[in-house]
Amino acid sequence: MKKNFVGAEQLQTRFNIIKSTTGSLGLRNRLISIWPNLALNKLSEIIIVGAAGEGLRLATLCSHLGIKIRAIADDDLSKHGMVVEGVQVTAIDNLDKISREIPVIVASHRSLLPVKRLRAKGFQTVSPFMTLQMLDPDSFPPHMFHKNILEDLADNLHQYEALSQMLADDHSLAVLAAVIGYRMDGDPTVLDPIVEWDLYGPNNLLSYDSDEVYVDGGAFDGDSIRLFIERVGGRYSRILGFEPDPATFARLKAGFLHEPKIEPINAGLHKNKGVLRFDDAGTRGSILVESGGIVVPVVGLDEVLKGDRVSYIKMNIEGAEIDALHGGSQSIKRWAPKLAISAYHFPSHLWQIPAIIKELRSDYQIFFRQHDGGIIETVVFALPKK
Repeated sequence: MKKNFVGAEQLQTRFNIIKSTTGSLGLRNRLISIWPNLALNKLSEIIIVGAAGEGLRLATLCSHLGIKIRAIADDDLSKHGMVVEGVQVTAIDNLDKISREIPVIVASHRSLLPVKRLRAKGFQTVSPFMTLQMLDPDSFPPHMFHKNILEDLADNLHQYEALSQMLADDHSLAVLAAVIGYRMDGDPTVLDPIVEWDLYGPNNLLSYDSDEVYVDGGAFDGDSIRLFIERVGGRYSRILGFEPDPATFARLKAGFLHEPKIEPINAGLHKNKGVLRFDDAGTRGSILVESGGIVVPVVGLDEVLKGDRVSYIKMNIEGAEIDALHGGSQSIKRWAPKLAISAYHFPSHLWQIPAIIKELRSDYQIFFRQHDGGIIETVVFALPKK
């Protein structure tokens, strides 16, 4: 552990708490002490904030468990008037008339801002849906982002301690401490001091040349490609954008029809060429699945580049990051490109992805940055030493 740094001290405090508990059971008992009103035997009624996929799932679970839903709120105007489990969706400000003693569950992976807003309104218990999933995974089956999240912390503490030794600056240590703190306590406000809201734009970390070759794994409809073009001032040699969802790929391709240096590729990044199943939600929530969905092509980055240069690789590919790193291992070893790799799709990716990057090139400097206020957008940046 690096000494005399605020981030290192915060991280060591988290490690000490994990060491002092008895495995995941101890962490879960500690979480119950933090959120006593959310124990299933006390949770008779709730307010749900968020009427997208996780909010609908939570409402269904509550109905089956006999938990009364006092209100469902969402500021998305298109959702107002929807009836979910017999409750009409309303605006968040309409919650002002409801008792502040009723627990509020924020059913969003972007939990920080709504939690702060609802606490400012005076609600006494405001927590992300993640907390219920950690407290009682049998009653509230975890989303893949949260599955075995406490078990990962308890069982892999030595991996997190090794990770702390890899990190190149104090801010990375502070980010890791905050991310672990959120996973232990279920309180997103611990992320507030370290969030950098500009996605893939960490302050004073990345620099660009005029001939960048950018690989965008998980290009969606081209939003992250446009961010990259803006950041380099339109000066680049080549962009390859990978997107497996057919409908989303059509939008990606249409957006760059007259850009000869931009190559949209209708495939996901993976270990090598093949096909996998994909939940084609047409949103950033689309994921690779074992069954159902549609069949989509995948490919290894080395197979596409065939030895050609790459200077910057970004991956946000819904849990396939480790496979895709292996599929691009030769390009990474040869060219030492800048890397921006999402590390939140499974709890263990937080330590596994930096370890794999270091295995590929031991000379990389490893940084953590957090680009949203919740479980999502924790990004590992790996930069070659200059």
